[in-house]
Amino acid sequence: MARRAKPHEEELPFVALMDTMTNVVGVLIIVLVMIGIGLAKSVEKVLSDLPVVSIEEHDKLKAAMAEFDTKRDPAEVAAEIAKLEAELKKILEALKQLEAQQEKSPVVMVDLAQLLKQLEDIRKERAQRKLTIDQLLTEVDNLKKKLDTTPRYQPPPGIVVRLPSSKAMPDGAQLQRVIVTQNRLMFVRNEEIFDIVEEQLKKEDPSFFIRKESMKGPDGKPLTKKGPSGLSVPVRKVYFDGPKMAAYFNKFFNLRKSRPRDVNSDMLVEVVQAPNSPNIQMRLTSKPDAGETIGEAVAQSSAFRSQLRAIKQDPKSVVWFHVGRDSIATYLAARDIVDREQIPVGWDISDKPTYTHNIPTDYLVEYTPPPPAPGGPPPKPPGPPPVVIAAPKAAVD
Repeated sequence: MARRAKPHEEELPFVALMDTMTNVVGVLIIVLVMIGIGLAKSVEKVLSDLPVVSIEEHDKLKAAMAEFDTKRDPAEVAAEIAKLEAELKKILEALKQLEAQQEKSPVVMVDLAQLLKQLEDIRKERAQRKLTIDQLLTEVDNLKKKLDTTPRYQPPPGIVVRLPSSKAMPDGAQLQRVIVTQNRLMFVRNEEIFDIVEEQLKKEDPSFFIRKESMKGPDGKPLTKKGPSGLSVPVRKVYFDGPKMAAYFNKFFNLRKSRPRDVNSDMLVEVVQAPNSPNIQMRLTSKPDAGETIGEAVAQSSAFRSQLRAIKQDPKSVVWFHVGRDSIATYLAARDIVDREQIPVGWDISDKPTYTHNIPTDYLVEYTPPPPAPGGPPPKPPGPPPVVIAAPKAAVD
């Protein structure tokens, strides 16, 4: 019997390899078994959580899915997916740009409460403007209604005015002044009224009198002048309080009851300070509805005709009309009456006829001139002095 041969030494690694592979395969089989068991449990849990569906409901859902699958074209679905991906790409790019801008210039967070308050203020302002516009529109509608009901203006007939032929004022002329306003005529007795004013100033009433000052010449001696009696009398300045003086004469002339033969019954008399000066002026204007209309003045017994007859006795008298712009026709009619009496005539025109009588500088008001302008008076321009045209002299026509 033959002897068994000894195994070759190279067979030992192969046996070890087979053992290792057997172990690995065994482990894999165990893992697969465990996975199968876990999967079975998961499927069982999912199936247990599903709601119970009847056969009819299952068939209905299956039919709906089949219908949906038949309606949807795969190409259409692919195009829609591509479109959404493109939009998503644009949004991502825009987001990146915004993030880059924010890094360059970070935006300051705005207070929401402040914005709401501003919004409320704007709403209130809008409501107020709307109310104002509604009021204006209502006023426009009212004005349109008034305009529709207003009669069309008919201008008065034209007035023929002859051009004057100026003549020199007679030497020593005594002007007899007539105020023509509101289509009424009224003689101004300025001399008689001034005599009353001067008489009151001489009384130096303590209610508005301040002080009396004797004037002196450069040599320090008192100045004198010829008085009414022909004798020399000292020159004095009497100073009054301007506002109190004006109030006194307003009460004396305009607030007292008129009496027969009252020289100022138809006149408003003001004794006031001259503008920017210590001098005093007496201003005379007519009271409303004072004097006579031209219809009354043409009568031989009217005050206007009676005064003209008295004026005609003095060859130096000149009738001077102070004419308001609203009474030119009345002036022309009165002018015809004076022309027929052959009395010299002159006239001027103004918006509100007023006669101003300057009171002698023996009577003044306390006056403080304003301080000079900073820097002194402006420099005179170089060259010859400007040409000054004197005002035209008063003339009769």
